[in-house]
Amino acid sequence: MNEVTIRGNERSWVIDVISLINSFCDSKDLKIVRAGGENTVSTSANTMFPDVILYGDNNQSVILQGWEAKMPDVPIDDKDFVHDAQRKALSLGLNSCLLWNFTYAVLYIKNDTNNNFEIAKTWDATSHIKTREDVKTYRSDWVKLLYEIILEVNEYLIKGVFRESPFKDVISTSIMTSLINRNKSVLAETLKKEATSDTRLESYIDDWWSEARNEYIKDETDKYSAYSKVILLNWANRVCFAHLIKTSQKAAFLIDDLNIETSPISANQLFDNITSRSDFYNIFSAVPYNYLLPNYTWRDIVDYSNFLKDVKIQNLDQKILQDIMERSVTEARRQLNGQYTTPYELAKILARITITNWNDIVLDCCCGTGTIAKAVLDIKKEKLPVEQAVASVWASDKYKYLLQIANISMADADTIKLPNIIFKHNALDIKPGEKIDIVNPENGENMTFTVPYFDVVISNLPFIQSSNIPIDDSRIIKEDKLDANLSGRLDLYGYIALKIADILKPGGRLGVILSNSWLGTGAGDLFVENIRKKYNVLQVHISGRGRWFKNADVVTTLLILERKDDSALNVPKATFSLWKKSLEEIESNSEIESEIINTSVLNKDAATEVIETSKYSSDEIDELLNLGVSRNALFYNIKWLLDISDKTTKISDEFEVIRGSRRGWDKMFYPDPKLHNIESDFLVPVLLNARSVHKLDAAADGLAFSCNYSIDDLVNSGKKGALAWINAFKDQKNGTGKPLPEVLKQSGSFWYELKSNEKVDYFTSINPSSRLFFGKFSSQTFINQRLVGLKNKSDESNSPIYHAMLNSIFTMFMVEAAGFGRGLGVLDINKDKIAKCRILNPRLLTNEQKNYIIEAFNTLKQREILNTAEELESADRIEFEKRIFESFGIQDYYEPIKKSLLTMQSTRLSVGMLAEGDV
Repeated sequence: MNEVTIRGNERSWVIDVISLINSFCDSKDLKIVRAGGENTVSTSANTMFPDVILYGDNNQSVILQGWEAKMPDVPIDDKDFVHDAQRKALSLGLNSCLLWNFTYAVLYIKNDTNNNFEIAKTWDATSHIKTREDVKTYRSDWVKLLYEIILEVNEYLIKGVFRESPFKDVISTSIMTSLINRNKSVLAETLKKEATSDTRLESYIDDWWSEARNEYIKDETDKYSAYSKVILLNWANRVCFAHLIKTSQKAAFLIDDLNIETSPISANQLFDNITSRSDFYNIFSAVPYNYLLPNYTWRDIVDYSNFLKDVKIQNLDQKILQDIMERSVTEARRQLNGQYTTPYELAKILARITITNWNDIVLDCCCGTGTIAKAVLDIKKEKLPVEQAVASVWASDKYKYLLQIANISMADADTIKLPNIIFKHNALDIKPGEKIDIVNPENGENMTFTVPYFDVVISNLPFIQSSNIPIDDSRIIKEDKLDANLSGRLDLYGYIALKIADILKPGGRLGVILSNSWLGTGAGDLFVENIRKKYNVLQVHISGRGRWFKNADVVTTLLILERKDDSALNVPKATFSLWKKSLEEIESNSEIESEIINTSVLNKDAATEVIETSKYSSDEIDELLNLGVSRNALFYNIKWLLDISDKTTKISDEFEVIRGSRRGWDKMFYPDPKLHNIESDFLVPVLLNARSVHKLDAAADGLAFSCNYSIDDLVNSGKKGALAWINAFKDQKNGTGKPLPEVLKQSGSFWYELKSNEKVDYFTSINPSSRLFFGKFSSQTFINQRLVGLKNKSDESNSPIYHAMLNSIFTMFMVEAAGFGRGLGVLDINKDKIAKCRILNPRLLTNEQKNYIIEAFNTLKQREILNTAEELESADRIEFEKRIFESFGIQDYYEPIKKSLLTMQSTRLSVGMLAEGDV
């Protein structure tokens, strides 16, 4: 980007204008109290800040308007001149700006209807000033006009036409956003260019991106652009924090030495000097390669520092300074995408229900940007001397760039001189006895801390799937044998949770935020088995009203564990808590918040509009899991299942359960009718999608290619259509470059063949939404891989009574209870879980009872399938269920089953309702 050099006397004239405005305002009682900008008037074009800034108070905490000033040789309607003035107004959160070239002055006001700036007033009383020399000659003329402009602008302000901008909002949000948006692309290009001549830079960013990309999945797709944000935030936060702490840290005044002549490398040394005398290492330390800044970007950072110097930010009220820090942290989290950043309300509740003694030493071992550590510290400060509160909160993270934000988050005005124990460390290898060095910010002396056995660990553990676990973490997992007796599909959070036991005191507590995958997967079952060897499971919490993390598809749980103490005599029951209010409702209503916290702390039985709890012993949980439900079902008071289990039978005892055809190349096996001339001999009915099914007696919705002829047989029999279809795919490759004949080959059949044994009698969806049902074909039919099929094991299982039992409310419950909800609201279930589901056992019924039930079931089959909630209110459904429950003698269990089912499904759907029907 080209820079335009402006003669030094222009800068001096602007400073003169600022001085004149201040003198004039001092003599009047105006809305405009003072002007600033002396330190930010740049010698380059396209800077971040207006040449003149009008303020509404002496502390400069309210910004009223920005002025852009040029000499007469720049036309008042010059496009760059106008654009820069409007751009700067927006970056300051303002809706007006004024342009002045000593010849004319023009006021622009933003039209909120079309979002365009429009001319509201033009002053031409000095139109005779044509040259720079004229500016000197006719000084008295333009000074007179300047005063008139000030008075007229003041009138606009009094009438409320102009939007004012609180300084704290400008600093923490507007300017930071502007700084990043202006420089992200140009910095990314600089990094890319440098990487071509420095392979270490390229490797560093590749390695960083392999671990950080999950945080940027909805925001950045380019690794250089994402890392540019990290660099820009590193500079912005360091500059802002240094100015903020001047009143309490004399060393921070070194930031005033930063100017355009200072190089980024020298600036890093300047911050090292501040650190050596005040600590805040995590805030002031440089991220790798942060010195690779283009001149354009470096000028913006220096301008930002000069702006803060100009307004004397350190003199603002402490409450405003605190707001700026907190808002800056919020904006930094947003810029780093923050889809997994813990909501403060959730962090606060987790702290209150995990910590039982506020004197305890607490660690957040994956602190990220510090929300949980901040919440713990805030609560401790309410109850303990501030020195004790700070000393008893530890925080660590493996990523240095996140610790900067965490440290700012924890650096309140009343703790600014106290050392926060924040350090860089991988949670998988923290060991008691390790030494941590921190500089005392009050006297600059080095302090050494020894990692203790902690009373409490609280953390939002990384949401990283097994396939994406970083190499360094995988190495530690292998070396420490953390993966022993665990599934290779366990997410990273599982290994960290198990490892934390090594740094907890016996009886110490662990409170963590996890994805809900452990509640309903095989990997989760093994994880819990290993957890129970080291911990007592005290409480599990989930939301019954939407996701806690709004920006992420992941559904989360709170897990409260207690490190096993060999001296303890009793194993407590596990409490499963369902929150019936959204996080926003909880945050806005202190009574709701208190009810959730108090119910959890006291471990009370509860069934209110706010929270519902269910308690189980370890033996009860094992029995229920053996009946085919997942841990996700334990939130819904399902002990009744133990009472009627003798009335049930496993689906796999009555049917062969198979997954729909997974041949892996749908374009070949499910051909588009418009694209082939395949003979009808090789086209068989197939059900591709459960959405097309509207009644319990179902039919195929497509045709599948199924050929058991060899190529020679096709040639000899003249089956040219099938032969041409096969040949069209024989030279194709899959996504990894392997030929399809190799990828699709299977024992005992041709690579292009669908096996006839994949046909089924019944089916259900593998990812149902609001409809739960088993459809039945009139004759065995192929199904797609998104379906699960049942094949009769005997003639008896082909009886209508089996179809009826598969569609009872009890089986609906079992299917719902076997899975768990994914982020979009669908049920995650598979063939093996369906196989373990139980149905009410038809073999226990008399023929008379069977016919009594079938009669009502036939009525259901005549109409369309409804979603579950509507089904259970339908008169024909109620009659059908009544006959089933009477026949099995379990009438008293209908309402508990109905409540469990509806609450469970409602919770699942609340995290992301899909269109009605199945996936």
